Amino acid sequence: MNKLFLLFALITNIAFAQTVPDYAKEARWASFVEDGLMDGDVVWLKNADREFLTILTESESDSSKVAIVMHGLGVHPDWTGVIQPLRLSLTEQGYHTLSIQLPVLANGVDGKEYDALNEDSDKRIQAAVDYIKSTGKSTNLLVAHSKGTTMATHYLASHLKHPFKKFVAVGMNGGSIPYLSAITIPILDLYGTEDIDPVLTTVKQRKAASIHNTKYSQKQIKGDHFFNDQNELLTQTVGDWLK
Repeated sequence: MNKLFLLFALITNIAFAQTVPDYAKEARWASFVEDGLMDGDVVWLKNADREFLTILTESESDSSKVAIVMHGLGVHPDWTGVIQPLRLSLTEQGYHTLSIQLPVLANGVDGKEYDALNEDSDKRIQAAVDYIKSTGKSTNLLVAHSKGTTMATHYLASHLKHPFKKFVAVGMNGGSIPYLSAITIPILDLYGTEDIDPVLTTVKQRKAASIHNTKYSQKQIKGDHFFNDQNELLTQTVGDWLK
């Protein structure tokens, strides 16, 4: 494992050891999602002594492949920007999808403070992986948006025996840079022409951090950070890359 990553992980784990997710906010999101869910089924998984919500959506074809989908800063697993379009479109491309509730903090908290939750998100991803394995299916694909990409890269870098074969990162910013050097699976680094500054200003750094990975690719398409009014382009681009 990359020594720089190990040192970075040790420092951040010590610095953020006391930060805990806002479970009351998660409960509110869960109630909102359950009341309004149109596609898929709620599955509750357990991280230590806490349950967290996930949405399982079956593939439209006979398949054993599953994609775990991870949302962005402070929202939920059926978020209409990026997450819902992807978790549904992937079922048309031979994947079951499991969209998971990531740990959140109170409204207004600076995004950098979410780095304290990487260990918690690791455990949730692992719980999702274990659940999928228990169903007899295989965890092939990891898909994440925005802050979810930082949590995803943290997991991939610190769990080198993970089962994922491919990683789609939508709107990835500089938070993932310390972890990219430890990842070797194919990555699609996808971002919009009108994306937010933390994404657009770190394009070269993300590419440099992945120079060892011959299966890393960057692609910019029309859209903002949430690809508003560009859902079809977003899902088609991801689908084409997966093929």
